Amino acid sequence: MRKGNFKYILLLIGFMLSFTVNAQDISTNDKDKEAMDVFLDAEKSKMLTNYPEAIRLYKKTLSIDDEYDPAMFQLAHLYILEQRYEEALYWAEKAYQLDQKNTWYAFLLIDLYRNSYQIGKAIVVYNTLLEENPANTEYLFNLSNLYLAVEDTDNAIKCLNKIEELEGVSEKTALQKKAIFLQENDFDSAIETMKALHEVFPQKESYCSMIAELYMQNNQADEAILWYKKVLEINPNDPYIQITLADYYSKQDDLESAYKYLKEGYANPHLDIDTKIRVLMGYFEAGTSNTMMKSRTYELTEILVKTHPDEAKSHAIYGDLLFNDSLYSKASSEFEKVVAIDSSRYAVWEQLLYSLSMENRYEEMADYSERAIALFPAMDFPYYINAIANFQLGHTKKVISVLETAVYFASNNDILEQYYMFLGDAYHEEGQVEKAYESYEKCLNINPNNSFVLNNYAYYLTLEKKQLPKAKEMAALAVKTAPNPNNLDTYGWVLYELGDYQEAQKYIQQAIDTDTTGSAVTLEHLGDVYFKLGETKNARKYWKKAKKMGGDSESLMQKIKTGLYEE
Repeated sequence: MRKGNFKYILLLIGFMLSFTVNAQDISTNDKDKEAMDVFLDAEKSKMLTNYPEAIRLYKKTLSIDDEYDPAMFQLAHLYILEQRYEEALYWAEKAYQLDQKNTWYAFLLIDLYRNSYQIGKAIVVYNTLLEENPANTEYLFNLSNLYLAVEDTDNAIKCLNKIEELEGVSEKTALQKKAIFLQENDFDSAIETMKALHEVFPQKESYCSMIAELYMQNNQADEAILWYKKVLEINPNDPYIQITLADYYSKQDDLESAYKYLKEGYANPHLDIDTKIRVLMGYFEAGTSNTMMKSRTYELTEILVKTHPDEAKSHAIYGDLLFNDSLYSKASSEFEKVVAIDSSRYAVWEQLLYSLSMENRYEEMADYSERAIALFPAMDFPYYINAIANFQLGHTKKVISVLETAVYFASNNDILEQYYMFLGDAYHEEGQVEKAYESYEKCLNINPNNSFVLNNYAYYLTLEKKQLPKAKEMAALAVKTAPNPNNLDTYGWVLYELGDYQEAQKYIQQAIDTDTTGSAVTLEHLGDVYFKLGETKNARKYWKKAKKMGGDSESLMQKIKTGLYEE
């Protein structure tokens, strides 16, 4: 604001105290008062966010007094709010021209010049401010940045040097100077700047690291190692120095020293786990084709787990390593620790369930899959594992209740096919035969060549002596799709029930010939076929073989005893 603004108030006071004034004085006082009144009305409109009215009143103020700089300043602000930057700059310049010592005017104008890329003009305003306040280091630092913006590095450095003369060397100025010198490819000046900073703060190990890194970037490894060792002298427990030294020696092809420092870094609890894991990932990749690297990967991971026992990430990466090497028992132990610490990561649950399934640990599969279902009800795999586990444990009612829910969440037909397959078997175990057949039909609608369902469906129909032509068709397709001993035996048994004993004998014999483990049921079936063919000697022979393989049904014992087979 120009000095005359205070004169307005004094003149008003003088008017009230004076009894004799001339006509010219009255006219001036009236003008000043009118301008101030309109300006105050404009301020009220601005406070009420009625900006169009405020702009109108500020302009009216200026129509009364064209040098009323506060109105110009406020107009500039309002035009900025309306993104009318050219008009804002116009009024900011006019206000500043009337009062160049007003810092508010100066800073507003500087911002507008910077935003309109008139950096040279902004520099002029800052230099004017410094004429009034040459020791203002904030002005000097901002001016340095402006000089950098126009690539005037000499003046930028001069500003920073002036700050250091006033306040001494600081991190702020030194790092700025270092960046400028490196931009100018002046490595020596950058180094000297950082060494000067180190002299002021000799116990600050981070500055030693910066100097070492500068030397490394300049391919001066011998100099760099001296500064890395200074870091160790200042703070032997610096969390990053071991990793840094490991990287240094690795670049020098001194892999033993590199690995020594790497192990020290991994044993340091103050080094963050994410840094350790990033380094470890490189060992993971190298370990796939390098036995030594694989061994070191395990050693580092074990150190990681020991150093960070309460971190889910450490157990997760160790579990991944074990999982990738098919060490499922150990992997599952690590994944169990992960979900105990952090149960929110579905991928870990899936790895845990898979690892348990590879070990046939059905009780744990059932328990952990149930917990996973509660946490991730829309994911398929936990339902699938739960069905397998409970089926193997004989908990068919549980299989049914879980899969009746699972079918609503199935993400694709492949998993839905598996659900209906398990449901069919579970329903049949529980004596719900019609529901079992409905599930088998739904499964076959998705995949007509599911040999497992074709076989079971055909076998159960045959046992009930129902829909035998359909059973034969399904069993034949099962054999065609997967000619394993189980499917061959079922097809032979369907043929037996249809009275085609010659064909039945052929397929059941194939089942026995291809079954390396032996099946009491299949052997008993072949005995029954021979009995129907009138070969009672062969019939009793295979019945006895069935008994040796573990067959102990009452009907088998009766057939062996009497040599007769009664339906």
